[in-house]
Amino acid sequence: MGERFGSYEIYEELGAGGLATVHLARTRAVKEPVALKRLFPHIADVRELVASFVDEARLARHLRHPGIARVYEFGKLRGTYYIAFEFVPGPTLLQLKEHCSEFVGRIPIMVVLEIAYQLCDALDHAHNLRNELGHPLGIVHRDISPSNVIVSSTGQVKLIDFGLAKTKQSSVQSQAGVIKGKLNYVAPEYIAGGKLDARCDLWALGVMMYELLTGQRLFEATDNAETLDRVRTMPIPPPSRVNPEVPASVDQIVLTALERDPYRRWQSAAKFRAALASYGGTMLSHQQLVSWVEWAFSQKRPPVREDSGISALHDIIQSNQIEVIGELPAISEAMAQRRRESVAAMPIGAAMVQRRAGGRWAWLAVLLVLALGAVVAYQLGVLS
Repeated sequence: MGERFGSYEIYEELGAGGLATVHLARTRAVKEPVALKRLFPHIADVRELVASFVDEARLARHLRHPGIARVYEFGKLRGTYYIAFEFVPGPTLLQLKEHCSEFVGRIPIMVVLEIAYQLCDALDHAHNLRNELGHPLGIVHRDISPSNVIVSSTGQVKLIDFGLAKTKQSSVQSQAGVIKGKLNYVAPEYIAGGKLDARCDLWALGVMMYELLTGQRLFEATDNAETLDRVRTMPIPPPSRVNPEVPASVDQIVLTALERDPYRRWQSAAKFRAALASYGGTMLSHQQLVSWVEWAFSQKRPPVREDSGISALHDIIQSNQIEVIGELPAISEAMAQRRRESVAAMPIGAAMVQRRAGGRWAWLAVLLVLALGAVVAYQLGVLS
């Protein structure tokens, strides 16, 4: 039996830092395992840190979207503040990117577009959230990065860790000159001390898209000062200069997100999402995305070809196509009639299309490690 904390049964530690610990836990109130973050008791005396923790919990409880890891409970027990989060099994984008760099090659464009589309959908929800009086909360995540995005085992892309998020109602205001978030993904206007709004998150998403499409870090530098200088001034080439497979229309989508003038950038996640949807390619289903990620992590040797991931995705898409009826064995009229009668007897709304059953993950051992790493990444804003 694990440690008891109120109604929670505590299992293994997922991460720890100077402010808090994160454990895998279970409670009867929630069917699935949860990630339980607890502030160290001595932190309860530091008013600003407690206020930030409370802000994070209150904000996260407002967020109700399939693309955002939800908060189940927030409270204080025996002098310890805690938050119970959704535990999301699956690799982070950082883990996916690093694995593909070593064993797969470039991530297919369709995979990148599907991930970006789902993230835009989640950000659109967060950016437009209103309080009980109908007033905009003005949420900005401030830490959009590969380690804070998980491709879940259902194919739903999940945005995690709102620990650095800012709202108009935040009880703790940012200190002037203090930059929060990962420097490679912070927007130029944030560095310059300008207005912080939703467009900062869209810049970060643009950086992530660039890196996923090219397999290269955009603002790679040897130290923080040089990184910030590159974010402010480095000319940004189109992704197609590194990856010739990227079409001009996708170049334009990414470069618009990376406009240094926020007024020339995508003005909302909804407009960013619409641009992705208007791309001539076909969007992937969740099952196709899961199947490709599953295939990618099954690769354990350096790729023979740079486009091996593209070939695998093509095979996955083809396997989802409906077979031509003429290729199937003929059925008798009696069999057809029995089938029609069974369908007619179904209640309205019954599922009429059976999705391709997903196979068991071939990399269950790897998945556990990835899931634990994902939740550690989930807490970067507080644990670092």
